[in-house]
Amino acid sequence: MAGRLAGKIALVTGTAGGQGRAAALLFAAEGAKVIGCDLKVDEDRETVAMVKAKGGEMVSLTPTNLSNEDQVKALIDFAVTSFGDFDIVYNNASAARGAPADELTLENWMFSLNNELTNMFLMNKHVLEVFKRKGGGVILNTASVAGIVGAGTPGNVPVHLAHNVTKAGVIRMSQHLAIEYSPWNIRVNSVSPGVILTPATGFWVDAIGEDAFTDLLLVKRLGQPEDIAKAALFLVSDDASYITGANLVVDGGWVASGGLGRPNPELSKKFVAIIDRYRTSAAGKPGA
Repeated sequence: MAGRLAGKIALVTGTAGGQGRAAALLFAAEGAKVIGCDLKVDEDRETVAMVKAKGGEMVSLTPTNLSNEDQVKALIDFAVTSFGDFDIVYNNASAARGAPADELTLENWMFSLNNELTNMFLMNKHVLEVFKRKGGGVILNTASVAGIVGAGTPGNVPVHLAHNVTKAGVIRMSQHLAIEYSPWNIRVNSVSPGVILTPATGFWVDAIGEDAFTDLLLVKRLGQPEDIAKAALFLVSDDASYITGANLVVDGGWVASGGLGRPNPELSKKFVAIIDRYRTSAAGKPGA
């Protein structure tokens, strides 16, 4: 049985670990030829070796700084030279620096914008030429629940202003480009992960404990990179050919619950008792 990406060429950014590595492995297993990139050279070479060890095809250009326009152009040229005009672009790479607003330096604000929003803009801008030539394509941009709800942290601790702003920007960029790029048969979507256990988030979990995160959720576990890779696979595949301009939230129910998690059984009992008393009282009133 052919894979869901058989015959496709996929350019995936940020493939040295975490969600990008999981996507590279899954896309290749589903039949795609994969082009990767990252700033972390050794870790990215490990990803390429892992893909090849499983019988997949992958090349990667490292180090690549996606906030540098010349390096973005070089990556696209490398991808086309390696496998031909690509069908899929998964803009996964991102990095941010956090602090409360009054402590956030301009340098760290710009670092976050460059590595979570400008990089997406540059990739989305320069892949257009390839997709026009190809006659269509798919773009998937990584956003976050941080761009949707609250402060994007347990307890609404306000330390991720720049990250929250950039990820909200990614969602709106994706919606806009879905409109702008539609005349060329290009679908554009975003995926918004919740708490995903990766090298970038592991230290937070180690520092404050897993329960601080899972208490926010309806699905009582931390997300894994493979959870996002599977969602990404769907969105870039032909199974999602009627989906564009969408933001798929993959967060264990964080957004749906408002970050409050599952119902509290003890509090639920109190509410039921209050409702029962109200019904009893109302039933004895004239006209009830």
